[in-house]
Amino acid sequence: MKQARHRSAPPQFAAILIILIVFAGGLLYYMLAMPGSVPGSDLPSLTASQMEQRDRLRSHVEHLAGTIGKRNTENPGTLARTVDYLQAQLESMALMPHRLEYETGEFGSFVNLETEIYGTTHADEILVIGAHYDTVWPTPGADDNASGVAVLLEIARQFAGRRFDRTLRLVAFPNEESPHYGTSRMGSKVYARRASERGDNIIGMFSLEMLGYYDTAPGSQGFPRVIEPFYPDRGDFVAFVANLASVGLLRNTVGRFREHASIPSYGLAAPVMLVPDIRRSDHAMFWPHGYPAIMITDTAGFRNPHYHRHTDVPDTLDYDRMVLVVEGLSRTFAQLATVD
Repeated sequence: MKQARHRSAPPQFAAILIILIVFAGGLLYYMLAMPGSVPGSDLPSLTASQMEQRDRLRSHVEHLAGTIGKRNTENPGTLARTVDYLQAQLESMALMPHRLEYETGEFGSFVNLETEIYGTTHADEILVIGAHYDTVWPTPGADDNASGVAVLLEIARQFAGRRFDRTLRLVAFPNEESPHYGTSRMGSKVYARRASERGDNIIGMFSLEMLGYYDTAPGSQGFPRVIEPFYPDRGDFVAFVANLASVGLLRNTVGRFREHASIPSYGLAAPVMLVPDIRRSDHAMFWPHGYPAIMITDTAGFRNPHYHRHTDVPDTLDYDRMVLVVEGLSRTFAQLATVD
């Protein structure tokens, strides 16, 4: 009996397979590779001034998530009281916040609270640092997003009285949460549209989205399944997230953050179609206008078991690590606002 011969794969098939493997590897590198090195997860001792900052961070969160509580249109007056608190805090730093009101019809008017530090040599180049101050019903929103607002306030404190080459805008947005996300009632959507209509040259937008919850236990961190194999399983880091169009801003930001921060950080630039969760905050409202924008986050429900629950209260947050986030981001933004 004649021996059967094994047919080898056509050379065209092998070439296509090699091209696909190279393409996949290149895409992964493009999505995941970030400059700089990641520090260890050991928490350094805080200085006296850092401990004072830790107490202020806690005080902000306790006032927002405790004294005011649920901050949304289902609880009338809470959004207005939040704006009053933020304005008073910024004015106590000798900053001059502006209330940018907009009408929404049946829901009435809302306020984007903007504090601008006008640039010197490159004032037309604008960096926007924002955080939403509303909560989803029925949570008091300590992590989501009193933590982001508290970090925004303490970054503002670091910048009070300083000038930079580029213009900095610190903005607190309403209505990021359901049922307003993506609608004409969403503060960041209104802000980005108006900026685009004016022709504002926003060279980077940074959304501070949940920055207070950390867990060093193995298995405490989850991810969308498609990227899960490439990241650690301990929730002790800060994540920087962007779409592919914002990858330049992402890498520049992560690289500078890693120069200064003593808390671990990881970055991801991905197609929205592949990882839909990358769009889940105010930064995504800037993408349609061609503005590069990234989210800076503790990864929300992929880590925090209290996400969108009534148990998202101030005592669940790690204020020592929040101090490290403020320190790293303040120095990073200061560098980004300075022309090299």
